[in-house]
Amino acid sequence: MPERPDLEYVVPRLHEEVVGRTIEGAEVLNPVVMRLAVQGAANELLSGRRIEDVTRRAHFVRLALKTTKKQRAAGAAGEIIVSPMLAGRFEIKDKGQKRRADVALVLALDDGRELRYRDDRQMGKVYVIARDDHDKVPGFSAEGVDVLGEAFTRERFRELAAKRRDQVRVFLMDKAAIDSLGNAYADEVLFAAGIHPKTFVRKLSPEQIDMLHDAIVEVIDSACKEIARRAPPLDEKVRDFLKVRRRHGDPCPRCGAKIRRAGVRGYDAYFCPSCQPDGRGSSIVDWRKTQR
Repeated sequence: MPERPDLEYVVPRLHEEVVGRTIEGAEVLNPVVMRLAVQGAANELLSGRRIEDVTRRAHFVRLALKTTKKQRAAGAAGEIIVSPMLAGRFEIKDKGQKRRADVALVLALDDGRELRYRDDRQMGKVYVIARDDHDKVPGFSAEGVDVLGEAFTRERFRELAAKRRDQVRVFLMDKAAIDSLGNAYADEVLFAAGIHPKTFVRKLSPEQIDMLHDAIVEVIDSACKEIARRAPPLDEKVRDFLKVRRRHGDPCPRCGAKIRRAGVRGYDAYFCPSCQPDGRGSSIVDWRKTQR
C-alpha cells in the first residue's frame, strides 16, 4: 500500500489539485472497491458536491465535501475516504485521456479533468459516508502516535513498547500504536536499527528501544524528503532507494551478506542476517545459510 512517505507526498498534491473543484459526476468502474454508507448511487450522491479539503489519517486519504446544515441533518454524503491498501493509487487526467484497465472510480471535475482511483488488486476500498460518520470505516478511528510529530518521543515510544508481547515487526505495523509504518518501511527501520524482524519486543534492551525510535524518525523523514525531491507522478510509487525491501539475494549495502526473507504474521520481511542477527537461541534457523 502507499505508506507514510508516499502519502506525505500524494496528499498535499491532491489538495493542491482538487480542493475547490466541484464533482460533476462519479463513475464506478469496479464496484468491488466501493462502500456506500449512505443511501443512493455514487453518481447521485457525489454529483454537484464541492471538495473542500484533502487530508491524511494513518493510511487513509480523506476528501471532505462541502456540506450544508440541511445536508448534514439529512445524512447526505459528506466524505470520501480511501483506504488504498497494497495497490491503490490516484491520478489526475484530462477527461479525454485513455483510462487504464485498473481504474476503479472516476470523479469528473468541473475543470475538465478527472480524479481517478486505480487498484489492480482490488484490495483497496473507497467509502462514501456522512460527515464524521467514521465508525463506518474499519480502522479509521484507531490512530496511533504520529511518528513525525512532537509527541513521538523516546519516552513515549518506550511506554508503547513496554505494553507489547509480540514480535517487533508486528508492533511497528500496528497502526493503533504507531502512525504509521507498512511492510516496506518496517523492514527499512529494522535494518537501520540492526534488529531482526522476529525479535520479541520484550527482549529488546532499553538501548535498542531508543535506537529503534531514532531509526523510525530518521528513515521516514529521509524517505519523505527523497520522494519529494524526485517529485514523481501521483500514481508512481518510488521504492528503488530502499536498502533491503524486496532485495532478497542481493548483497547487504552495509556488510555484503545476502539479504534474506522470513515470514512474520503472514507477511514477508526482508533483512540482513549479519547486521540483524536472530538472537532467539541456538536452535533457531541460521539465516546466513538458508535460501529464504
